[in-house]
Amino acid sequence: MPDKVQREIEELLDKLDNFVPEERFASKIRDRRRREKEASRTGPTLGERIIRPVSGITLGHVMLAGIACFIIAFFFRDPLGDAARWVSIAGLLLTVTAFALSFKNKGAGARTPLIRSGGGRVQKRWRGQVIEYGEPSTMDRVRGWFRRKGRR
Repeated sequence: MPDKVQREIEELLDKLDNFVPEERFASKIRDRRRREKEASRTGPTLGERIIRPVSGITLGHVMLAGIACFIIAFFFRDPLGDAARWVSIAGLLLTVTAFALSFKNKGAGARTPLIRSGGGRVQKRWRGQVIEYGEPSTMDRVRGWFRRKGRR
């Protein structure tokens, strides 16, 4: 056991000798500003123009819009006429869909945007190896839910 610890310490010290520091924070900021300036000259693409306005819409916003449609259809039934039925159906569909999708996101929160502009997941790594965790079971999720409720 002591030999294993000793080898580990020597390995870490060898890596420390070969360590190359990251670029400085100021140069990172400078490079980011330069890239942003170059991007602003070319202008946003068609896809960016379409996605940017709706990228901030969350499931909470969709659910509130559905509830608002339902309430509007209820209170303005006479002025809307036959359209009130369709507005209430649309509101009900929006609310139920947003509610169902909130469970699919596994507690990502109401602030999670519907359209994610970034890439996929970031891999968690330790010592250069990918760390993979198994999906939590339904019972683990229920326990976590009760623990979060108990802290409030």
